[in-house]
Formats: sequence, C-alpha cells, structure tokens
Amino acid sequence: MRALAVIGVILYHLNPTIFSGGYLGVPVFMTLSGYLVTDHLLHEYETTGKFRYGHFWYKRLKKLYPTLIVMLLLTATFITIFQSNLLANLWQSVVTNLSYVYNWYEIANGQSYFQQFAGTQSPFTHLWTLSIEGQFYLVWPLIVILGLSLSGSSRPHHSPYRGLLLITIGISIISVILMALLFKPGTDPSRIYYGTDTRMFSLLLGAALAMVWPSKRKLQHFEQHQVLFFDIVGLIGLSGMLILGLTVHAQSAFLYHGGMLLFSIFTVLLMWAVIANTSHWNRFLTNPVFNWLGSRSYEIYVYQLPVFVFFTARFKNVANHPISYALIELLLIISISELSYRFVQVPFSHYDYQRWFSQLLKLLPRLTWQSLILSIIAIIGLFGIVQSTTINPKQANHSQLAQRIQKNANVEKQHNQALAQKIKKGEGRSTIKTRPTSR
Repeated sequence: MRALAVIGVILYHLNPTIFSGGYLGVPVFMTLSGYLVTDHLLHEYETTGKFRYGHFWYKRLKKLYPTLIVMLLLTATFITIFQSNLLANLWQSVVTNLSYVYNWYEIANGQSYFQQFAGTQSPFTHLWTLSIEGQFYLVWPLIVILGLSLSGSSRPHHSPYRGLLLITIGISIISVILMALLFKPGTDPSRIYYGTDTRMFSLLLGAALAMVWPSKRKLQHFEQHQVLFFDIVGLIGLSGMLILGLTVHAQSAFLYHGGMLLFSIFTVLLMWAVIANTSHWNRFLTNPVFNWLGSRSYEIYVYQLPVFVFFTARFKNVANHPISYALIELLLIISISELSYRFVQVPFSHYDYQRWFSQLLKLLPRLTWQSLILSIIAIIGLFGIVQSTTINPKQANHSQLAQRIQKNANVEKQHNQALAQKIKKGEGRSTIKTRPTSR
C-alpha cells in the first residue's frame, strides 16, 4: 500500500503546467486514507466485537501530531526571522491546523488555491487535506458504528457490511452532486476544492473498497485467469489516472462535473489490483525505493510546500534555473523528511505519553545540543505565533496590495515618461515608431 502513497506524492509534485498532478494527487491520498482507516475499524470490530473510539484517536494523534507540530514551529521560526511579511494570519493558520479546520478557515477567508502572489503565498495552503482527514477521523467511526448496527443481521445471506456500504455510497453520491452544483464556470473553484462536503467522496470510495475487499482477503492460491483479471484492472486504473492527469486542467468544468470522481474510481481500481495480491502490480509496486518513499510520504507531503515557498522567496531567479533549482528543492525536501521521520515520527509514535512528565524530569539533567537547538527553534516559533496576534491581517494584506499597486504605477509612469520623450524627439518626422506594450 505504500506504493500508492508514492504515486500520490509523484502526482502531487509533477509540473501542473503539463500535468494536473497537484490537483489529482490529493484524491490518491484521500482514497488510500479512507481504505486504511475503514479497514482498521472493521478489523478491530471483527476481532474484539467493539470499537474503542478514544484509543483510535489517540493512535491517530500519536502518528500525525508530532510531525505536524514540529513543521508548524519550524515554519513559524523561518517566517519570524526571514519572511516577516507572512506573519499576518500565522497564529490563525497554526490554530486551525491543530484543530483540523484549516480548510474551512481558508474558505471563510477567501483563500484561493489557484491564485497565489509571488512572495505572499502561504506555506500552509496544502494542509487543507489534513484537516479533511482529521474531520473524517472524528466523524467516520461514529458512522461506521451506526452502519454496522443497521447491517442485516436478520439476513445472514447478505454481506455483514451491507447497510454500511449503502450509507457510504449514498453519502458519496451526495458529495459528488454538491461538487457539480456548486461549481460555476469562470469563477475560482477554491470553495469546492477545499470543502469537506465536496471532497469526501474520495475518502468514502476508499472506505467502500475496504468493506468489499478488506486487506486480509488475499488470494494466496490463484489461477491464471485471476491474475489476468487483476492485471487488467490495475492497467485500467493507472492508465485512467495518467490520461486524466495529462488532459484535464485544474479548473476544468469536467473535473468538477465527474472528472474527479472518475479519477478516484481509477485509483480504487489500482488499489484493488494491488491489495488482491494476485496481479503483477503488487510485485511491481513493491520495491525498496517505493517502500522507503511510502514510509516517509507524510513527511514529504507536509514539508514540500514550505520548501517551495521559502526557496522561491529567497531566490528570485528560480525561473531561470528550472532544472537545477528543482533538484535542489527536491534534495531539501527529501533530507528534511528523512530527518523528520528518524527523529520525530519514529520516536514519538512509540512514546508513552502517559508518563511524559516523569520522563521529562529525567531528561532535564541530560540536555544535549540537539535539545538546545530544538528549544531555541520552539521559542522563536512561539514568539512569532504570539507576535502575529498583534497584526491585523486586513491591514497587512492591504499594505502588500498597495505596495504592488504603487510599484506597478511607478513602472507605468516611467514608461510613459520615456515614451513622451521619444515622441518629443520625433516631432516633425513623418513616422513615429513606438514599442508596443503588453500587460
């Protein structure tokens, strides 16, 4: 399954001018997350006959929160020291990300996913997906419990998840219809792109696959026609994903009138081929490189946009070196992700938080230089977050906009003056040649 996360990472990082990568990579993560979470819930229910809601959330937070918190502090530190123009909205971004409502914060504040000004792009924009997944973790287990209680126990010949599956498909259809109805051609589709209600069908399609084909259902003794069947299923899935990515623009009406649903279905087909463990797709996509990238896919996803934003802000001539700078950015993302995985994800996922205070007292006399550096970063980051509460975002945004308008006005004034001089010097001539302008 890590290979599918790698595919999502690859799609997300492909150049959106030739591929819809960043826009179609997200459904891969969502579909995969929906499958894994639902598969875990159903397995626990079948094994123990119950579901521990608090324990489920505790495990999710142990896996996701440490990396997220460290990334937010590192980013806040960088903003405080090097890019203070992004201080406005910093504390709101941190709070809404930690509470998993950042996507609705972006919607409420009119944050566009598709229109970003150089130097003012938020390094947190991509985290809207984590908020949707956090909301999914909060609500979906309750729906699963309800669906299991409605499944046909009085009809033993039916699937034990029949009721839950019908609920899942029904909510998915509603989500798809909402996306189509809310999309207005010629307008910014960020509301639809960020919305939990309009994007949940990708999560739910993955969840439906977990009900139909759980991970424990592997065909160990399979015949040749079964191998051929899943080879074709996987080929259809991957080919469909690539074709849509190459042909559909991020703001295309087709994408919101069924295209994103179709892409999610293709993703489910590829997942099915891999999970079934009979096709060549499982062996092809299971290799050391994909396993390594897959295990660090969360870190890569979390850190990639801050690296892009800060690197572009520091090096203004990125467009002049597209290949070399892209390689540098990639190396930075991989290096930071590896450090985060080794020193944040792995140790904190096994940490016993019930004894955190006593363990902290033991560590204080043995503070190392690494701990000192992390403490300084945390202090600076927290200082920047607190400082941002004193900044009026509307005034800051107005100031940035006013500066851009004034700069453009000055350039236009200089050009008009130069043009006037040329006209003055050319008085009396029969032909006056001027340089055409474009904006």
